[in-house]
Amino acid sequence: MSHRIVVVGHGMVGHRFLADLASHRLDDVEVTVLGEEGHAAYNRILLPDVIMGRADLPGLTLPESRDVRMLRARKATGVDRRNRVVLDSMGEEHRFDTLVLATGAEPVFPTVDGMVRADGTPMPGVAALRTWDDADRVRSAAAAGARVVVMGGGVLGIEAAVALAEAGSDATIVHRGSAPLDRQFDPASGAVVRAGLTDRGITTLVDVRVAGVERRRDGALTSVRLTSGKHIPADLLLVAIGVRPRTRLAEAADLWVRNGILVSDTCRTDDPAIYAIGDCARTPRGCPGLVGPGWEQARVLAHHLAEKISGRSGPRPVLGADSGVFRVKAEGLEAVTMGEFPADEFAPGAPRVLSLTDPVGRRRVRVAVADGLLVGATCVGDPQVAADLTVAFDSRTPVPDDPAALLARPLAGAAPATSVADLPDAAIVCRCNAVTKAAITDAVKAGADTPEAVATATRASTGCGSCTSDVCSLVAALGAAGTPRTSLERVTVA
Repeated sequence: MSHRIVVVGHGMVGHRFLADLASHRLDDVEVTVLGEEGHAAYNRILLPDVIMGRADLPGLTLPESRDVRMLRARKATGVDRRNRVVLDSMGEEHRFDTLVLATGAEPVFPTVDGMVRADGTPMPGVAALRTWDDADRVRSAAAAGARVVVMGGGVLGIEAAVALAEAGSDATIVHRGSAPLDRQFDPASGAVVRAGLTDRGITTLVDVRVAGVERRRDGALTSVRLTSGKHIPADLLLVAIGVRPRTRLAEAADLWVRNGILVSDTCRTDDPAIYAIGDCARTPRGCPGLVGPGWEQARVLAHHLAEKISGRSGPRPVLGADSGVFRVKAEGLEAVTMGEFPADEFAPGAPRVLSLTDPVGRRRVRVAVADGLLVGATCVGDPQVAADLTVAFDSRTPVPDDPAALLARPLAGAAPATSVADLPDAAIVCRCNAVTKAAITDAVKAGADTPEAVATATRASTGCGSCTSDVCSLVAALGAAGTPRTSLERVTVA
């Protein structure tokens, strides 16, 4: 009798799980997928490109999952754990031996008058940026030159605001903190980011919150009211203040939930037949809310289930620690931070902390060094320096005795940066998929002689796309031809 697997959710993590499971070539397995959206799986990371008109749904769509029963526009409405049945919104029952919850996360909307309906969905003129339909709606508003208030100055808010400005909208960020990205970046770095936003015509208001919205009689949004009493004219309010794990289905099934569905290192819940991966899951390492850890969970779970179903055994992949690298990918406004900085830089034994700020050049670099290693770094406005620091951090490369040398390139300006071809084999080129230089080199030697072929073989450049130029450079350096692809041309593989 076939082993029945039901997967609830077909986002980027659910899709990756299906691909990883298929790679094990299991016999006698029946897989049913319930996807709440009516679209095929797509790359959510690139939704800001949709706003700018640089990507469309076909360009973001991921390859079809093979040998599965795919049910789109089907929402799972209940789980009967005793009888091992999932009920969907069409009234159909799906029996399972293994259930995988990949329900993702949902945007948080504040309880402000005139913003959300009683069921928690946004009212007209209020949007998030979580789904293709969200992005298409925001794109339409931007194309019409809408005045947009972006609520939240975190990574999504900044990326969305930059995309809106590039599309011709009048964008204003309203942030409750003292500076953009204040949860990840130090105040001085946040100030440089804010200056960069201003250069792009984006107003950033800090230390203030949205108190309400104003509408015409026909319900159209006219302005956003702040706690300061100020009114900002607006046609659209884009809410980007965070997400929460979608756990209602798990809670109704009486699974253990605490800020996410609690799972083990194999992504198993407290029910041995039910697993959870992605943004809805909380592993022993937490709930990072990033696609990379979700893909890692998908890989670990696929291997675990393959062993469980087939009876075969072998080296088992394990969930790794978060890399600790946080990156903002906005058009012309790059920022990255990694590792940790001491709370008290003057404390005995604290890492040495040095910084360089170039206000006019809209650049800032800050590093922390301990025991000859880079343990923390922040870089705003200089992608090449950011790349060098990331390599040193990832590979734990010894740094000069005087950490000031790490700031030498920003001071020199024209000093050559590390070429991707000169990186050590263990250096990570594609952070989304944890693809090393060695893996790309091996793929090229095996016949993947174009960036597209390398992407198919290794998945490098198929996530956020920020490493595409590095992949192309490495392929070219290894003797193959290729040119960078545009957002509309990016390769997406399973």
